[in-house]
Amino acid sequence: MSKRKHQSIVYNADGVEFTIYQTIKPTKAGPRVYWLLEDYTTGKRRLLNNKTLRAAQQRADKIRAAMVKGQANRFALSEGAWQDMCVAREAVLSMGGGSLSAAAQEWADCTLRLGGKVSLLEAVQFYVTHYADGGSSPQPTGFVEAAEQYHQFKLDAGKSKGHCKNIRSELDRLLSALPPGVRLDQLTAGQLDAVVVGFGLKEKTRNEYRIMLSSLYSWAAKQNPPLVPKGFNPAQDMERHKVKHQEVEFLRAADLRKILVAAPTKRPDLVPLIVLVCFAGLRPSEAVRLDWSEVGADYIRLPGKKSKTGYSRQIPIQDNLKAWLALWRKNEGSICPGIDLPHLNVAIRHFLGVRLSHDAMRHGYGTHRQKVLKNVGAVADEMGNSPVVCRRHYLNALCSEQEAAEWFSIMPVAAANIIHMPSAAGVPSAVAGANAI
Repeated sequence: MSKRKHQSIVYNADGVEFTIYQTIKPTKAGPRVYWLLEDYTTGKRRLLNNKTLRAAQQRADKIRAAMVKGQANRFALSEGAWQDMCVAREAVLSMGGGSLSAAAQEWADCTLRLGGKVSLLEAVQFYVTHYADGGSSPQPTGFVEAAEQYHQFKLDAGKSKGHCKNIRSELDRLLSALPPGVRLDQLTAGQLDAVVVGFGLKEKTRNEYRIMLSSLYSWAAKQNPPLVPKGFNPAQDMERHKVKHQEVEFLRAADLRKILVAAPTKRPDLVPLIVLVCFAGLRPSEAVRLDWSEVGADYIRLPGKKSKTGYSRQIPIQDNLKAWLALWRKNEGSICPGIDLPHLNVAIRHFLGVRLSHDAMRHGYGTHRQKVLKNVGAVADEMGNSPVVCRRHYLNALCSEQEAAEWFSIMPVAAANIIHMPSAAGVPSAVAGANAI
């Protein structure tokens, strides 16, 4: 619908003349009359809308009063202040910004909207960094969609099944606690912290959630189009929890001997994995990937692609481990085929009668090996851990040198007592309905 100007009048506001236009706008309810007041006080022509002629005249009176007040304030300014205003006006005009009063009003409006959180300059810098670089504008994306894409990215990148499974589990748990339909760019560090803390997790696991979320947001900003603005990563501002030191529970030599006495007859398929973890410090996930071609006479060469850290490492083969490996040594092929790691400890408890805490076998290696070497750095290199972690876990006063010597002297009883390993499918499961280990 278009507006039509019918007539104009000149209103004298105590010596200052204003033009007022009568305008008719067609509406569904019929023609409607408006009065437009012409104003040049900002340096540009403006038409100010009013519902009645009297309202337009009153507005003209207010503008005239403001002009008089401004003139009075001019005389109250010092010479320096007046020069500042003149310089500011020239700066605004040179940038095509119209009048100084209009620029000041725009600044005030922007500052009000920012609510004192950041300055107008900081807001402009953020805009230029994230939106004005000629790239694609961020595409608003729900957290659930971003989670699916990120998990698929990890799978396509060839990350390990265990790694991808952990990410999927963490993302699913977050999705169950976050508001339905929430967008990736709507979440704050405080919201994410509250959700993670609400899970009742220990400090180390909370930090793992923060790291995963930080990687998710970094990945999202690199997509085309990006899913969040560049640099937007609330996970980086999440709380970094200090991990409290706790003594690790490690497997003792007596219990390991009990396991290795019973395993060759009850679960022979588990023996290679047990000795690789206990006498070489491999993670179970690394042991099941190991091939005979990577086991030499004196060292195990673990490739980076099979290591949790992504870095290769060389691990010395202890004398007792040589004896164990000699029972099954081949030129090539998997050393630990068909092992279902999630049920490993269940199987050991059920078939071999020893209850293990998480990572107890590997902690056993680290604790006893540190007592032998007395060198945290060397133990860290062998295990693929950081010296900080090894120092925290394996400088253990509860282990004696005698126990360490006993640990690395556990040998197979006799080759005749070690039967050939059956396939995992032929071994009874640890619990009803569980997968074969």
